Amino acid sequence: MFNSENKNSDITLCIFPHLKEFLVIDTRLDKELIDENSILSLSLDNILNDEFHNNVINEFSKQLKSNGIDFIRLISLPQKIEKSIRNEIIKIIINELGVANDNLSQIGIIFFNKEILQLSKDQLKNALIEVFADKTDNYFIETLSDKIMELIKLEIDYVKDNYKSNIENIISENDNSYMTLWKKGS
Repeated sequence: MFNSENKNSDITLCIFPHLKEFLVIDTRLDKELIDENSILSLSLDNILNDEFHNNVINEFSKQLKSNGIDFIRLISLPQKIEKSIRNEIIKIIINELGVANDNLSQIGIIFFNKEILQLSKDQLKNALIEVFADKTDNYFIETLSDKIMELIKLEIDYVKDNYKSNIENIISENDNSYMTLWKKGS
């Protein structure tokens, strides 16, 4: 169900597309030491602070002002900025956990898209066992399942509550996720 690369991760992020809250699962400790305290709930409000904004602005400025910028470097600028933002977010999460960068082998991400949101609790537990079985026990999996199911419910409720307004925005062309390639002149 989940990408098998997550099995090798020291830290796994559980991301929900429409929620500010996400989970950080820290499995760096020995199997006997991993418990409910190894599941950290964070909010984007904590991460997207002034330090984050200043670091991103400085990196963007540095990229933009780099010597010898040519057309190919200009075209690749969005990818470089995306990478900078991702690295800054990871750095903040790592700092929240009190982890040194050299103590990590890999960070995994479980993105809770439409298919995963439709899982029953038992299906979710089975998928989590697949990822975390060799790192922890059933009690941890049960606790993690409960926390994830709470966030799944919030994600589903958000989508359900905002579906109508999203459709109205698409129809009225106020949604930036769709664009008109050809439009009859007025």
